[in-house]
Amino acid sequence: MTATNRFLRPFLALAGLGLLGILSLIPLIEGSIEQASRLPGAPPLPDAVFALLILGQPTLLLLAAVALGVALAEKAGLTSLILRRLRGEAIGQGADGWGRTLLLAFAFAAAVAAADLVLRGMFPASLTALPRLDDVTPAGRMLALFYGGITEELMMRFGLMTLLLWLGLLLTGGRGRPVLVWFAIGLTAFAFAAGHLGAVAGMQQMDNQVLIARILVLNGVLGLLFGWLYASRSLEHAMLAHAASHVTFWGMTPVLARLGQGFAG
Repeated sequence: MTATNRFLRPFLALAGLGLLGILSLIPLIEGSIEQASRLPGAPPLPDAVFALLILGQPTLLLLAAVALGVALAEKAGLTSLILRRLRGEAIGQGADGWGRTLLLAFAFAAAVAAADLVLRGMFPASLTALPRLDDVTPAGRMLALFYGGITEELMMRFGLMTLLLWLGLLLTGGRGRPVLVWFAIGLTAFAFAAGHLGAVAGMQQMDNQVLIARILVLNGVLGLLFGWLYASRSLEHAMLAHAASHVTFWGMTPVLARLGQGFAG
């Protein structure tokens, strides 16, 4: 296989998958435009321009991240099953263990859902503006599965985490790889969590420290799991865990809420 095909085939396939997540933004575009127009200092732009920015920015980030991942993942010792398959290479690590990944995703997401409910009980005034984890419209659920489960993982794990680990290995000559892996996992998890602060900015509650801490800590915990799965298994395991976490939120949050009410009663 030529060098061009080794890059282009997986790039097009993974970018195509990521674009499914971009497309899932479209049903929510009207609300996103309204939210963006309310941001402090937002310029008075036509809705069409806002829509282009809302869709265009993540598209460019996605393409850049996929390009980085395709070029650097194997050099950093990381794996994507799709990448290896399209290059005609043996799958190797990450070809099995899907059931364990689902169990981990369920356990972490259920713990996050429980923590969210506890925090809502402790700080009701601070978190009342944030929708509960199961308060999601059908369009929002499609967004969570496709944009969250696929596009965000391509951006954060395949792009950013790969780049951080590759740079670390380059600068250290490959020494101390386990430490560098966890550094890349942790920094990417923080960036992943911080990316969710956009919801706070939309509600103009950037001074709400409880809300900010809740977003950073709970999303950061999940980011650590997704990063570890990428490093130890494959990108596709991280994608599966991310999507399964949302499904767990939707199913377990009402169950945990009823259990909490039962104990309180």
